[in-house]
Amino acid sequence: MDKRYSQEVPKQRLFLSAIFGRKQSRSASSEPPPYESITGSPTKVIHKISSTRGMPEEALEFLRQYDTVILVDDSQSMTHCGSTRGVSRWCEARQALQTLAEIAHKYDEDGIDIHFLNAKHSATNIRSSSQIHEVFDQVKPSGMTPTGDRLDKLLKPYLTKLETADIQPDGTPIDRQTGKEIKRINYIVITDGVPTDDPKNPIVDAATRLKAIRNLSMVQLGIQFVQIGNDEEATRSLKMLDDDLSKESGIWDIVDTTPYSELSPVTGDGLVKALLGGINRRVDAQNK
Repeated sequence: MDKRYSQEVPKQRLFLSAIFGRKQSRSASSEPPPYESITGSPTKVIHKISSTRGMPEEALEFLRQYDTVILVDDSQSMTHCGSTRGVSRWCEARQALQTLAEIAHKYDEDGIDIHFLNAKHSATNIRSSSQIHEVFDQVKPSGMTPTGDRLDKLLKPYLTKLETADIQPDGTPIDRQTGKEIKRINYIVITDGVPTDDPKNPIVDAATRLKAIRNLSMVQLGIQFVQIGNDEEATRSLKMLDDDLSKESGIWDIVDTTPYSELSPVTGDGLVKALLGGINRRVDAQNK
């Protein structure tokens, strides 16, 4: 373990574990704990905290350490009905991201970045719900679900920056050209269907490349898949992705998945809790 995290991780785990509990394994019992309990897996505790106002400020401060990049499914099926009658999955995603943008801006002046699976349009440094609305108005859902290809194109430039960085003894990656620290990053993939290509290969490639960077921390990068809509085949696809990656030997587990059953409807608060839950799991893994 790098020296920086041997000092700061215990303190970070103290309040994060109090919120989410430890994720013992992917096959942990699905029995929900009592309402009063603060233990249990992140995905179960999501249901017990109704909004970010119920979370310790210290936990939300974790958002300052990360850039947040959203990859939104804009395939044709996103026009189908979502969790609420009369509201499409596309509108449900937009509403959730409008809330997330406001929350993220409070803790990260960089705001969030948004990309789409099919549309070339993207936006960076989004800080308000109105900006989210404008971005979504410029994209019309259509086409397939090329999750693997799009994710690969987002990951590669960041991985290259890390591989060419000057990694400090404490694990901090410094850009050799700018002399600035390369900020940690979380990718949220919001999708409703089975990918038309396989996202496993680019993820395994990314995890392998990350581990090969000497002294780099496990919490430098994370990918969170969030299912929107109740397509059972999509749920199985996410579970298979999660299970397959957990069985890969010799790579870092950088992926978390949140199926429809654990976050319905998808909300901005729910996305934040899913993010923090993923960070908590990687911090625990880092500290083992």
